[in-house]
Amino acid sequence: MIKELHVELFKFDSKLDYLPYYKKYTIEYKEKDTILSVLNKINSIEAFSYEAKVEFNLKINNLYLNAGEYISNIVDRTSSEFIIEPVSVLRALNDLVIDKTDYLEKILLFKEYITPMDMDEYAQNLELDYYASNTYNINRDYIGDHALLIASDVIEQNPKYKEAILRLISSNEDGIWYHTSLENRVFNYDVSKEKRIQSLLSMYKKIEQLKQARNSMLKENLASDLEIDKVNISQYFNGFNIASFEGISKNNSNNIIKASKAGYVDIALKYEDLAPNSTLVSNDFSLKIAGNILLEAKDNNADFLVVRGNSDIALFDGQQKNIEKVTGREIDLAVISVGQFSKLLSGEKNSSSLGFDSHKVKVSFL
Repeated sequence: MIKELHVELFKFDSKLDYLPYYKKYTIEYKEKDTILSVLNKINSIEAFSYEAKVEFNLKINNLYLNAGEYISNIVDRTSSEFIIEPVSVLRALNDLVIDKTDYLEKILLFKEYITPMDMDEYAQNLELDYYASNTYNINRDYIGDHALLIASDVIEQNPKYKEAILRLISSNEDGIWYHTSLENRVFNYDVSKEKRIQSLLSMYKKIEQLKQARNSMLKENLASDLEIDKVNISQYFNGFNIASFEGISKNNSNNIIKASKAGYVDIALKYEDLAPNSTLVSNDFSLKIAGNILLEAKDNNADFLVVRGNSDIALFDGQQKNIEKVTGREIDLAVISVGQFSKLLSGEKNSSSLGFDSHKVKVSFL
């Protein structure tokens, strides 16, 4: 069956253009057509810069992938309206072609431990692990997940280098502490990579300080998931626009928002990692991530944001004044937990019983 795809293609020439722009195309495709076939069809209509190979990396609807993926799979995951961009808009040279100097330079950090052939192989295979990271959007000096995966390989193959490698990747300014999960950002992400990075992190003694807090947060999120499943709705939110932050685990609070008859504000950052390990070396990195989430919700006209539990409330609500300072913008967006939202839906209206009297940002819709 032939179907239609509506595409907005990123256009930019660093030698001529001050700002990027997008061109629209309607492309027909079949079930087993790849992303590369879309690029080739657009190129036959109007030439643009890209690499005509299945290994070519790019971004579609904020999802990072290579051109060998099936169109139908990306449509199923997102929609039939594609916004096609380079794997790094910030590094764009000409349309979808980017400057990879920073990526390659960080592979060279390991030149004492790996062969030139190894470096070439890593350069070919780990590009998405570097550019897809949300950390890269906030801290351009971040060593990169690709570097962490190389570090893991070096330690596994040559344990005698362990201490040297751990020092190399643990700078307080741009090291492993700033890692954020790629699980919800890269299409068909290999989760064994995340396990390898977590294994690296466990080699640092100070990571132990955060384990108890993280386990507590996981239990809290599980309890929130149970509350979502049990809620009986007697009070609806018609006329409200509500966004959610669900984190890596995807607690599906969007379903309960939709069931409440509110308008659901679908923000791109709802599944992000808040980089809890960064708090060991930075006071504001997690605040910047939270700020981007709050601002996306606010800029898309959300009346309030539903988050997972008390840990998220402490960050998104309790730290909102500090978040405003690091983002340079006023936010003033009410934040409630999915547990509080469930109680509201069940008919509870007492601000004190709901816990709203302890919030920093007033919950004014009661």
